Formats: sequence, C-alpha cells, structure tokens
Amino acid sequence: MKKLIVLLLALAMVGAVSAQVTTAIGLYGQVDLVNEAGQGVLAPWGNGYDTWTFKAQDKDGKFGFSITDQNILSQVTVLIPDGSDVDVNPDELKIGGFDIRDWTVWGKVLGGKLSVGLLRDATFRLTLPLWNSYTLFGGTDRVSGNGLFYVNGPKNGLSFGVNLPYGTTAANTVDVLKKADLGVKYDIKNVGTAFALMDLNLVTPANVLNAGFKFTGVKNLTATAIVRAAFDANLHKAALGMSYTGVDKLTAYAEAAVVSTAGVITYSAVAQGTYDVTDVVSATLAAFYGSAGYDVWAAVAYDLGAGFSAEASVGFDSAVWAAATVYYAVSL
Repeated sequence: MKKLIVLLLALAMVGAVSAQVTTAIGLYGQVDLVNEAGQGVLAPWGNGYDTWTFKAQDKDGKFGFSITDQNILSQVTVLIPDGSDVDVNPDELKIGGFDIRDWTVWGKVLGGKLSVGLLRDATFRLTLPLWNSYTLFGGTDRVSGNGLFYVNGPKNGLSFGVNLPYGTTAANTVDVLKKADLGVKYDIKNVGTAFALMDLNLVTPANVLNAGFKFTGVKNLTATAIVRAAFDANLHKAALGMSYTGVDKLTAYAEAAVVSTAGVITYSAVAQGTYDVTDVVSATLAAFYGSAGYDVWAAVAYDLGAGFSAEASVGFDSAVWAAATVYYAVSL
C-alpha cells in the first residue's frame, strides 16, 4: 500500500510538469436521525458510490489512464497482531484490500478513441431523468468488463463503437469476436439522441439488445424511452421517463417501467414534483404505485451547504411512516 501511494505521488509530481493529473474521492450516505419507531441509523451508500479515482492524461489530451476503487469505507480495517494489545499503532492501520471497479488505458488513434482495461464506459447508455429506488428499470447497460473498446465519432452527429471482450484467461479469438459489443448513437439537432447497444453472444447465445431515444426538442422538457431485451434469459425491460422545469421553481418527474421475466410481468410508476421554496429550502410531493405496492409521501429539505442537507418526510404505504434524515454527498 505504501509503495502504491509513493508511486502515485511520484506520478502526480511528474504530471504537474507534463500531464494533467487528477484525483477524486466521493463519499455519499445518510444518517436517519429518527423514524416513526424512534430509531436511527448511519447508512453509507456503498456498492460503487463510495469511490476513489485517479486519472492522468498528457497535456494535449491524446492519451491517458484512469483507475477507480469502490466501497472504500468497507476496506479500512485495524489489524492488531497481539490480541492482548489494546493500543493501536499507526502502522497497524492498514487497508484491507482493493476493490477495483474499473481501470482504463486510452488513446486517440485512427481518428477515434481506443480503450483497454476493465471497462465501465457509458458512451452508449441512456438513463431516465429521475430513476429513484422505486423504478424497476432506470438505465440501460454500459460497455463493461475486460476488453478492447474503440469508439469513432461523433461525426455529423453519428458515433459508433466496437468492444472486443478479451478476458484475463485465454479464449479462442473467434469466440471473442462472436461476443462483441456493438454500439451506435445518433444526435439529431434540436430533437434528441437515438442509440442502440448490442451485446452479442453467438457462443451461448445470450444476446442482449439495449435501445432508446432521448427527446430534448422542447425547451425545459427531457423525455426518455429505453428498452433492454435479454433474449436467452427471457428477461425484457422497458421504461418511459420525463422531467419538466418550465414552471417557475417547480420540477416535475414521471416514470413508468415494466419488466417481463419468463412471461411474469411486474411494473412500477412514479410521479414526483419538487418546488424550490427558497435557494436552500425545497418541498417534494410524490407517489408510487406498482407490483410491490404503493407509497405516497411529502418531504421538506434544507440545504445545509458543504455537501450536507437535512430532510423531514412523512408518507403512507399501508401504514404511516416518517423520518428525519441528514444526507452527505461530498466529492473532493
């Protein structure tokens, strides 16, 4: 770990002269101060949200690399060699391990961008404007996993990409080609963006098609339609979502999603309106209905600044619930 830190510091010193080097740590979570049962809990948001990212590129932006470690809060442990010791020395504070989410080496070549590594690329991905915890399907697939990824464009609004999923164990090149990811995106001026991402698998086969359209042709309105069809798994998803900010200080959201799993249908629909009472105070009214039940709630939030906010909420989902919560969302 110490050697890694020394290496990164050395790279940063070199980068100050010849490259652009950035690091970022993002920590997100909440403290439920009290709920209707008189209980509270601290809940960091892990699962990829607590992250450390290191990036570097040459001064002209022609090549570079990035690496992201996730769930960093769960990796800090105190190791005490002697169980009878109660004192903890600084040398006994160690990192329990790395949870590398993604790493990429990239360069501008052949008129496009070539990336190699453990990929997590959203070039050919669409998400709904709101996408909260009630939404069954809020975003399509990324290009992910180990691979060699080439993207060309946009040129006249058109971009296309090919990812070859070379793994860390040897595989027949023909099989790799049969499992390529093929992406295309077309930006239509003053209208929106259409896209498709095909995850081929002519070996298993377990083909997955992602497709959608994001409409931005009306001022203050964003509307998105997305589908994901996993043919071999007989798992198909579709969703519609919109956000509108045309009314003074009011933002309205609406989403609906449906999922078919081997012919079994589940669904969800969410409507939410948030009104900015002042620069730091907002009020939200929302409703959910779906296969999992229903919920209606209202909340008042106060922006404390420095990445902190406080919220009081009350709702009904067959029983009354309430909560007072402090959120933190800090990125440095």
